[in-house]
Amino acid sequence: MTARESTRSALIGVATTAGFVLAGWQALMQPEFAKADAAEPVAAQVNDRSISEASLARAVEAIARDKQSPLLASDRARALDTLITEELLIQQAMAIGLVDEDRAVRAAVVDAMIQTVAARANASLPDDDTLRRFYADHPLIGAQAGRVRIRHATRPWPAATAVEALRSGQPFEAVLTDASAVRLPDAWLRIDQLDRYLPPTVVHALRQQQAGDIIGPMRVGEQAHFVWLQAVEPGSRPDFADLRPQLLDAWQQRAREQAVADYVARLREQADIRING
Repeated sequence: MTARESTRSALIGVATTAGFVLAGWQALMQPEFAKADAAEPVAAQVNDRSISEASLARAVEAIARDKQSPLLASDRARALDTLITEELLIQQAMAIGLVDEDRAVRAAVVDAMIQTVAARANASLPDDDTLRRFYADHPLIGAQAGRVRIRHATRPWPAATAVEALRSGQPFEAVLTDASAVRLPDAWLRIDQLDRYLPPTVVHALRQQQAGDIIGPMRVGEQAHFVWLQAVEPGSRPDFADLRPQLLDAWQQRAREQAVADYVARLREQADIRING
């Protein structure tokens, strides 16, 4: 294995298993991940880069969380040695252009950066009022979709004969024979999945109807669509209290996504991006 390959393998391992220690890679940082103040205590110097006491404290805390026994002086030394190793690998990777050229390394760096930004969003938790608004604003979270049983058929537009027969009270299946029927499962169908079988215009019209209604003709292209809504089973949704854990997960996921989107937007605003051609 060449030195370049060894550095690449080690760097990817650092990025994927140790979170890439982005706080120590100040070349990537923007305002919210700014360089440490010059007066900040330094734990070690690695070439022209500093490892702050704050970074070391975080590394020691990580060891403490995984230990069953009390921390020892050797744990602090081990944490510092790990930070020095990571800093050396990062500096070497930058020196030989791995971050510029190697897709695997770049992907690991990008993923670590995203995880770092997203972790900041996890630090804040919504209060109950915020979660209740989230519950009201996102009615599909935790909801069980309503279901329907339907028959659907088409005829060439304007299908005047079929319309007249239906208005005179003739049965749907007598007017719109099997030959003209669009084959649908003979079962309950979820309302939120009807677009697998029906055009959007038909699905929209169907949502406004009640069991027993016959809807049509609805023109889609040169076809007249007819739907017999045989039965309806309304949807349901648990109360806020029962859904609270699921709502919190969804809120945090959206908060993480928004934090990353906002951060990237700020980077773009601050960057000098020029697209040739």
